[in-house]
Amino acid sequence: MTDLGRTSLGLVACLLAGLVAAGDEVYLKVTAPGLQRLVIAVPQMPIAAGVDSTAAASFTTALRDDLNMTAVLGLLPDDNARLVEIDTRNPVLTRQRWRAVGAQFILAGSLIAAGNQLTVDVKLIDLTSGEVALARRLQAANPLAATMAHTLANELVRVFTGRPGPFLSRIAFISDRTGNKEVWIMRWDGGEPQQLTSHRSIASAPAWSTDGAWLAFTSFLHTAPELLVLKPSQGYLKTLSTLPGVNSSSNFSPDGRWVAFAAAAGGATEIWVVPVASGAPERRTNLNAISTQPAWSPNGRQIVFTSTAAGSPQLYVMDAEGTNLRRLTLDDEFADEATWAPDGVRLAYTTKVDGRFQIAILDLRDGRRSIVGGPGSNESPCFSPDGTMLAFSSNRTGRRQIFITDPLGQPRQITRDGANQQPSWVAQMQ
Repeated sequence: MTDLGRTSLGLVACLLAGLVAAGDEVYLKVTAPGLQRLVIAVPQMPIAAGVDSTAAASFTTALRDDLNMTAVLGLLPDDNARLVEIDTRNPVLTRQRWRAVGAQFILAGSLIAAGNQLTVDVKLIDLTSGEVALARRLQAANPLAATMAHTLANELVRVFTGRPGPFLSRIAFISDRTGNKEVWIMRWDGGEPQQLTSHRSIASAPAWSTDGAWLAFTSFLHTAPELLVLKPSQGYLKTLSTLPGVNSSSNFSPDGRWVAFAAAAGGATEIWVVPVASGAPERRTNLNAISTQPAWSPNGRQIVFTSTAAGSPQLYVMDAEGTNLRRLTLDDEFADEATWAPDGVRLAYTTKVDGRFQIAILDLRDGRRSIVGGPGSNESPCFSPDGTMLAFSSNRTGRRQIFITDPLGQPRQITRDGANQQPSWVAQMQ
């Protein structure tokens, strides 16, 4: 096995590591204790004549910003890079110089113009062995230069983890920035916000299908709360459920065929599922309590949800058919809004500490719970598609806003206009 292969396998193991203590408000530990992110040098790429300067700058900025947010790679500081003298006649010596200033890999490339398009040729080189770990040519229209950078960043993460990064992902959320609570989407970093609904009503709890083709949410568009599904790429909207109650907290099955939700048909609020294509809703719980916030496990075999069956809101899990019910949280006075990590062995959820909502992580392998104490009230957690970041809403700045964690687990605010809440993350929107 090559050094690169051993590195990749080690990083995959590290990405499944546990969590650190709550005192430092570090939400996710994606590397093992003492393990540093791999350092990649990204020197300025030569720009051929005719290249659109705006497109080139957009590509370079987006790529560096993305790589700064990866869990497995860290950029070599510019001050270190400036110390390297390039010897075009002696590539081995040049690699040694890059290694001497702290780089382990180098991304070398060039930018070329092709009409109104930008072409990028890149190679990722292992500075220890000299092996080419990735060679790519990408081409896109000048206005899509940043998207091309996100694509490349995803591929670089894939080299080391076997899974693409989150840089083409989208976050759906609820915002009142136009005066009403509407459904919006944005890039993973808060860029390019786009309003999806203009119902001038109340929308809540958006939830993506795994493939990014559908978005379910609750709407008061027709006065009574209904469960709707929207195809963002087409603007197609249809009603899934008008059962009594709120028809709330929807969640897609991994195969996209079913939506789980909460409704009060028959009296108590219970968990129901309904086929996306067509068909009548089917009840999955009968607890005669308030049961809500269902979330399908990544393998589709289980559904976690919140119920007041024991008096206070707690987390329960059942098989997808409604059998084998068991309680998960025993030490919380309040537990709600559970969401699965992509690895299927961790849950993030909202708990309550000293009267304030906080984020907790539950490891289903050993039942270990970690609470992250941060300023303000923090709730509605969801994992990034690759499991290395966490999004949540917080009122720590006064108005409720959406935050994501950086590679070290530290919160980073990504919304500022109006009040924003209930993030839902998907790998890529169709």
